[in-house]
Amino acid sequence: MKNSKHILILASVAVIFIIATLFSGPTDDEISGAGDKMYPDLLPRANDVSYIKIQTNQNTLTLTKDQDLWTVKEHDNYPAALDKVRELVLGVGNLTRVEPKTRKPENYSRIGLQDVSEQGSTSIQITMIAGSDKKLADLIIGDSKPAKGDASLQSYYIRTADDPQSWLADGKLPDKWEPKDWLDVDIIELKRERIQQVKVNHADGELVYIHRDNPDTRDFTLDSLQPGEQVTAPYEVNNIATTFTKMTFDDVVSAANAGVGDKPVYSAVLTTFDGLEITFEPFTKDDKHFARYSARYNADAAKAYQDKQAQQGSAADAATVTTTNDPHGDASKQPVELKSAEEVAKEVETFNNRWQNWMYQLPDFRVKNIGKKKTDLLKKDDRPVH
Repeated sequence: MKNSKHILILASVAVIFIIATLFSGPTDDEISGAGDKMYPDLLPRANDVSYIKIQTNQNTLTLTKDQDLWTVKEHDNYPAALDKVRELVLGVGNLTRVEPKTRKPENYSRIGLQDVSEQGSTSIQITMIAGSDKKLADLIIGDSKPAKGDASLQSYYIRTADDPQSWLADGKLPDKWEPKDWLDVDIIELKRERIQQVKVNHADGELVYIHRDNPDTRDFTLDSLQPGEQVTAPYEVNNIATTFTKMTFDDVVSAANAGVGDKPVYSAVLTTFDGLEITFEPFTKDDKHFARYSARYNADAAKAYQDKQAQQGSAADAATVTTTNDPHGDASKQPVELKSAEEVAKEVETFNNRWQNWMYQLPDFRVKNIGKKKTDLLKKDDRPVH
């Protein structure tokens, strides 16, 4: 009986030893490099990186730089989010080896390090090139877990593409790898107090016109109210304008490939007190909303407000306005400067350079907020009977 127990104990030890051998690489004494940067040449040349290719089993993401502009090849070279590109380059450059792991390819799948081309692979391969051919990094990233001793970092199983030796390395990398996750999703950011009016022309001919006389007027007025008609709530009217203050997209396609036709659901024209005019035209395709934008400088609108301010004995660029980040929250008094004609002209140029030739897929609520009809804004009992 004792011999049987000894045999079982020895067998268990042997199994544990075999498993440990499979999942751990050579000892630190056999392989040097613990504590070193995975790619020590990358950080000194971070600004020279001009090409990044990110591959998974399902997608390829290609980022290229022309002068200072990064673009996403898989989205018709639309501008990439610079902060994410910077995060990736610095993240790879700061990856630090902790300890060596397996160098046996048959064990890669257990830590997510098989080649990206293998069926069922969950790894990510990242290649970074400077100039035309200098490869600064080429690594495969596998599974990860929280780093020991630093909650801000992750521990990644990684290996270079041309070396079978894998490592556990600490660092911080992005966690989204779909091509659309790398786009610069900002369309427009506009201060609320600049907005003077919005005119929405619907396809059936109805015009919804909201406006205010001064930047310090909190609520916009719905034009053409009939006697006895009342709006449901001021914020419902205000939302037509405030939706423009911060707009981002879900996806983007080139206008040539959008296939949405040439008849928008409606056309909205926003005008600011300093003469910026933005035209917004949404289209619907396959239950998705796409929109195109354009901008111009409306000198007449800017002059009309300047003349009014002059008559009132106050300069437009010294107006004290009521502002709030939340249209329904507490407001605070603070000075704001409207833009000069030269500044607005530059703004128009920047917007049009960004928007031309593109169609933006938007969340439903943005299109619906701007596209409200008069009956949507009136109290139920005040709505006209047809």
